[in-house]
Amino acid sequence: MKTKSMTMSKGSHFRYRNSMPMFLRFCAEKFHLQKLANVQEKHLRAFVDYRRQTGITEKTIKNDLTAIRFFHQFTESRNVLPDNRELGIKKTSQGVKDRAWTAEEYQRMMDKAGKLGRQDVVDAMKLARLDGLRIHECTRMTVGQIEDALIEGELETVGKGGRVRRIPVSPELRLELERILKEHGGNRGSKILVEPGQKTHQEIKSIQRFIRDHRKEITDRKITLHGLRHAFAREKFEREVGNSTNKREIRAAMERVAKELGHGRPEVTAIYLGGKK
Repeated sequence: MKTKSMTMSKGSHFRYRNSMPMFLRFCAEKFHLQKLANVQEKHLRAFVDYRRQTGITEKTIKNDLTAIRFFHQFTESRNVLPDNRELGIKKTSQGVKDRAWTAEEYQRMMDKAGKLGRQDVVDAMKLARLDGLRIHECTRMTVGQIEDALIEGELETVGKGGRVRRIPVSPELRLELERILKEHGGNRGSKILVEPGQKTHQEIKSIQRFIRDHRKEITDRKITLHGLRHAFAREKFEREVGNSTNKREIRAAMERVAKELGHGRPEVTAIYLGGKK
């Protein structure tokens, strides 16, 4: 059996690996499928329908299908999978980009920041990934905010337009907030990422510059800190909606995620998920 070349960028390989667990989980729960070799046309069609119903763009669905076909070719399966045209996948603009970081990109950038002594970058990345914070929300974070969040179980932050929102503190986030508080100390008004005498906008530029200067070592994509907010939103939404195809439940899940992100309209959140509803 002929197979495609294994030659590809590391970024593509990581994205392929990121797409597969979701597809396999979908097939296992909906069809009780246990082997990738047994994947057939009906499984792909059902998966495409599911992804569309959750507001995912055709571009992202194409990437999912490419990953599925890539791994499927090494199973020596006799099943021939349909191409995108047979599945009714629409043409997409080349300008559409998936901004969400993969788990591999996230870990490699954190490792790089840690090795270079940039704990501020590590902490900002964790706050963006675990809590969906914007960069200005990360850099304005104070000791008092963290203390209150650990007591109340919700982190209060001020987003765009002065919009105040309260975000539930997950177990993973709680561990990071406890660590940050222990390492930082200081009075309630001191900012955890901004050194004394430094301006907040200087710290923002410093974090952005670090990611921009090192991203070529990590991936072939132009990732930014904001992409971690996209990754948070996507993971949160998929956890909220599960495998439901009910439009009302999907809408409700999107509204919950939109509220947590501080978006006035769920349609904005749909962009974070890889598509518009």
